[in-house]
Amino acid sequence: MIYDRQYANYYDLFYDEKPYQGEAAYAAALVKTRLPAATTLLDLGCGTGLRSLEFARLGFNVLGIDQSEAMLNVARGHLATATDISSATVEFKRGDVTTFKAQSRRDAVVSLFHVFSYLVTEEALNEALQCSFANLNPGGVLLFDYWHGPGVLNDPPEIRTKVAEKESLKVEKRTTPELQPDRHLVKLTVSLRITEKSTGASEDSEEVYRMRYWFPEELEEAVGRFGFTDIQHYAWMSEGAPGSESWQACTIAVKPD
Repeated sequence: MIYDRQYANYYDLFYDEKPYQGEAAYAAALVKTRLPAATTLLDLGCGTGLRSLEFARLGFNVLGIDQSEAMLNVARGHLATATDISSATVEFKRGDVTTFKAQSRRDAVVSLFHVFSYLVTEEALNEALQCSFANLNPGGVLLFDYWHGPGVLNDPPEIRTKVAEKESLKVEKRTTPELQPDRHLVKLTVSLRITEKSTGASEDSEEVYRMRYWFPEELEEAVGRFGFTDIQHYAWMSEGAPGSESWQACTIAVKPD
């Protein structure tokens, strides 16, 4: 999924309550437990860059990549106004999580906010894992989160609406899901209505995309096939294994020395 200019402009409005600082601290702790000396990080699918900036605040030198140039433009704007972060420690580039090759390897490759659930086929998953392995230093750590299959099936997604406001505009987002269990997919139709407050004039747009929910067993097999070791799975933002109540989970693994 490549967010276009329309959605990118309002993306942060809809996720203004997302705890980027806490999530970055959680992910960094998992990485540091396995590689205490980790200082360089590749953020796959960095979006508008707010998570990347939090990693930088935790002492990492960060390279964030995303397919959407519109999202990257927002990210660069955030970096330009982040006076507590040296621009030398954060860089944003356009790139695909399945093919990107950094100029130098990293101590950690991290991919959060369900980027791996946008990989809807085993082939795409394998390409992303191969890409991650190639971009890691020996002893480096891979961490990614995803929609957790047992949680999705136990509590299927429902229609959601959210309203956000920006200056003179009101933006309404409606997300309509369609569960496709035979393919382990959820089809999402995202509708936006942007209304100018002063005139009442509105503009509608719609995007359709699919999310893959994964099961830890299949991920463990795939991750192990690429040579990763010390593979573990957690319910997101916890130290315990994901259960049927967990919609979001993460997998962490280490590239051998």
